[in-house]
Amino acid sequence: MGATGRSEVRFNIRHGALFDDSALDYDRYRPAYPDEAINDIVSLSSIGRTSRLLEIGCGTGKATAQFAKRGFAIDCVDPGRNLIRFARKKCRKWRKISFTVDTFENVELRPHSYDLVFSAHAFHWVRPTVRLKKANTMLSHNGSLALFYNYPGRPRGKLHERLSVVIKKESRGKLTLWNYEEEVKRWAEEIRRCRLFTHLKVRTYKWIQRYTAEEYVGLFSTYSDFLSLPVSLQRRVAEGIHHEISENGGYISRPYDCVLIHARANGLTPS
Repeated sequence: MGATGRSEVRFNIRHGALFDDSALDYDRYRPAYPDEAINDIVSLSSIGRTSRLLEIGCGTGKATAQFAKRGFAIDCVDPGRNLIRFARKKCRKWRKISFTVDTFENVELRPHSYDLVFSAHAFHWVRPTVRLKKANTMLSHNGSLALFYNYPGRPRGKLHERLSVVIKKESRGKLTLWNYEEEVKRWAEEIRRCRLFTHLKVRTYKWIQRYTAEEYVGLFSTYSDFLSLPVSLQRRVAEGIHHEISENGGYISRPYDCVLIHARANGLTPS
């Protein structure tokens, strides 16, 4: 997803199997999230050591570990068995973390039990007719919802320009640059329209990650739009990326915009 184009918030592919089959690469190459963003979520949500958190789509536990090391109790849900296997291993030293293999739509949880419901780069996979209503139902009085995404920042420099050309060409136009601002607007509008949340805030945190040619190919191998390509095109895109980076210093610095969308439950009952 995050490196390429996406026309809408998608939810209708076999996301459990799609990412579960790439669990090793997902754990190895997907980045965590800026500590500043996690700290702001804690502050905006007014949560403390006695708070209980629910994570939707924990994946291999990247964000889970960032909250766990701050001492929070977290119930995590994800449909990927392999993904959760990595997450359990990553979080085994923290005793207040539990994992359930299931979708958020289907999992049975006790209503009004959580002070924060959060989802890191995963909430778009939950069915739109369910996600905000069920998240609201899970929250205690005045609890918080936090959605955050590591979106691709604006590419800079000639290497990024060459990579964009190569990726578009080798994918036959199926992978293009992603203008994420429209997606953020849709999230904000969806939250406002449901009328279950208040005090909506959107914040952006800019940071940079350095990748070798192999690591950047590995990163792409975790994106849903890349994985949805025919294997022959995946191979061509991967070879093109590796060649361009290898021939131009062996490294690429990728900008990220981590976007946080935070809101408070307003106490209304979903209709």
